[in-house]
Amino acid sequence: MTIRAALVVLGCLLCQMGAGFFYASRALSGDVIEDLGWSRTMWASGTAPMLFVSSVSQAFVGAACARFGVRPVVVASLLCLGVSVVAFATMQTIVQFYVAMMILALANAGIGDVSVGSVITKWFSRRRSLALGFAMAGSNLGSIAFLGALGLAIDDIGWRQTALAVGLGGVALILPVAFAFVRDPRPGEGEVASEPGTSDVLEDDPGLEYAEILRRPEFWALFYALFCYSLVQLGLFDQFVLYLTDLGYEKQEAYGALGLAVGAGIAAKLGAGVVGQVVSSRVAFLVNTGLLAMSLVLVPFAGNPIVLTAFSVCFGLSTSSRDVFLPLAVADTFGARSFARVYGLMMLAFVPGGALGPVVLAEAHRIFGDYRPGFMTCIALVVLASLALAWLARRRPGNA
Repeated sequence: MTIRAALVVLGCLLCQMGAGFFYASRALSGDVIEDLGWSRTMWASGTAPMLFVSSVSQAFVGAACARFGVRPVVVASLLCLGVSVVAFATMQTIVQFYVAMMILALANAGIGDVSVGSVITKWFSRRRSLALGFAMAGSNLGSIAFLGALGLAIDDIGWRQTALAVGLGGVALILPVAFAFVRDPRPGEGEVASEPGTSDVLEDDPGLEYAEILRRPEFWALFYALFCYSLVQLGLFDQFVLYLTDLGYEKQEAYGALGLAVGAGIAAKLGAGVVGQVVSSRVAFLVNTGLLAMSLVLVPFAGNPIVLTAFSVCFGLSTSSRDVFLPLAVADTFGARSFARVYGLMMLAFVPGGALGPVVLAEAHRIFGDYRPGFMTCIALVVLASLALAWLARRRPGNA
């Protein structure tokens, strides 16, 4: 790996750290609900407009990177992240909350999987999974950093000032490094350019058309799996602190459990990068989904601190490894030429999945007075996803 390529990976990692602010902000749920007099369902409903904007905008991120280059896209997105922090910290009404979440969605789309995956794909070929795993670990590192800073300041200055200081401080640190390091390769740079016949392949051949992508059952198997991951991940992150405080844990203990799940994701993404070098990505994605199902079996028994620790580790490993295994599975199934188009389209799974997850759990608590019926629903959906991925693992890789 050249120094230039290594700096690109570092810049991508820092961009992903910016995306960690959203996950850290979920820990403020109790403070916001108490301050503004909202219900848990009102808080959870903010995920729906955010995920809709985020998922739809992903389809345009790839086109913007191709037309303007990745650097302007990530810089504009980080500035947008700063605006979203201000909007979130100053909101007074549910409408303002929705607006803040939608601005945050635009920001995360520009520093998320499509842009980072696109630039990593252009720079790397043989070591793509390693580079992708390292870069994607940034969102976990960012979540830990933001969570730690929030936990230190919130009792002293309140959730509004804490969100403002931590969020804007993070943007100020990330923006200059991203501007300096994140860029597309120039002619002759990167592993892809060194391989005969692969240079500029993404630009010269558009790959599969959308109609053909939608006709392939492999797309829908991966789409459904991503739907389940988004439903479970966003649902639990949104309601996790509330669930643990219901069980009698202190707020700082709940923050610690959430931080452990995020922290496990760092090792997961780095490990997934190594696994992706030696194991079929689709088999790895299947095993990872089985681990997610196992973690969900543990969560109803999280009143036991040992079980809570096991859940946090398994949940963090499985949800974070998905960020590496899914892009690799897409490339394996559809080919590198169709990656950006297929992956951008697949991100639409976050609209129903991410929107339903928090609401399903919040409504389960409202109707039954307990989150367990919601957890059982999540387990059933993930088991079905495992069956779909088992079918996909038996299919021959596509030659898109």
